[in-house]
Amino acid sequence: MGAARSLVALLAAEAGRSDAARRLTDASVVALRQSGMFRLGTPAAQGGHGLGVRTAVEVCEALAHGCAASSWIVAIAYGGNLFAAQLPDDERAALWKDDPDAFVCGTAQPSGTARRTVGGWTLSGRWPWMSGIHHAPWTLLGFGWTDEKRGTPERGLALVPTSALTVEDVWHMAGMRGTGSCAAVAAEVYVPDARVVSLTELADGSYRRRHPGEPRITFHLSINLPLVATAVGVAAATLDRVVGALTGGRRAVSPLYELTADAPAHQLNVVDAAVLVDTARLHLHRAADVVDAEARAGRRPELPERARLRMDAAHAVRCARDAVGLLLDSAGAGSFADGSVLQRAWRDIDTASRHAAFSVQTSKEIYGRALLGRELPSSPVL
Repeated sequence: MGAARSLVALLAAEAGRSDAARRLTDASVVALRQSGMFRLGTPAAQGGHGLGVRTAVEVCEALAHGCAASSWIVAIAYGGNLFAAQLPDDERAALWKDDPDAFVCGTAQPSGTARRTVGGWTLSGRWPWMSGIHHAPWTLLGFGWTDEKRGTPERGLALVPTSALTVEDVWHMAGMRGTGSCAAVAAEVYVPDARVVSLTELADGSYRRRHPGEPRITFHLSINLPLVATAVGVAAATLDRVVGALTGGRRAVSPLYELTADAPAHQLNVVDAAVLVDTARLHLHRAADVVDAEARAGRRPELPERARLRMDAAHAVRCARDAVGLLLDSAGAGSFADGSVLQRAWRDIDTASRHAAFSVQTSKEIYGRALLGRELPSSPVL
């Protein structure tokens, strides 16, 4: 945590430039790399930190006080490296033997086409929204196939060198610009079976037998909770900035009070925002602690609990976004000026909170079915 906090000032100084460049600046990437932020999820056996989800969550929240995009990329690196850690030892060595700070970006969402070839797959197509692809030497591509024995649809991820892909510059967004989440394009890229992770086998815990001393991961919770922490960190940082401005003597526009901090309406507004930030953090930490406890025991949480944990994540993100909205009401219209740190926070959290994994509506439906004993589809992603 100390290393993460020590980076906040530098990341904050670079955040505007990352936003304008639509990717992290070189200074930000070097600082994150040298401080070991890209090896949070890399196994200790490969020179990484092998950290649990709770610690990764705390690190990403701290980094978001400086730069939301940097926090997001560190979270992506954590999740991508957890996926890659499921591969056989020879493949893990190829990734990290010479560079334990190498990290993996990617998407689990299936796209493109996959053709079965001798000893592996040949992939072609386009995979959008690859956060960190400008900085990650390896990329995971989600794809689907039909299990020949069972005749059932399967999903997995194929690990490919980023150099084998074309990066399509499509990341022109209102917020989270610094993540550089462009599209990856593959043209007849061959991937051996040894570099494929099956989501079904991941859910079954099959890969843990390869590395029995390492925690089991739960898709998608182990992967996505650090991303939730980015939103919580943005909200917490916004709370700090607005409270600092108000307690610093910001004059009121109301004829009833000389200082904004003296107005009960703003006092209540700030309290509501602070409670929302606390609520978000409590839900996030609870989810991370449960996932870690199950991971250390080599278990996957049961479906009803996974549904609740998914709801925890979505609710935390929504609370964080709502907190920022309330705080901007008290900060005033000047917060929306170009170049304003608060404007960037607003853009970032309103964009990040719309990530498909954080859909409150979907999470509510899944949790509601689980609570009421209604049927849920058998899927490794639930």
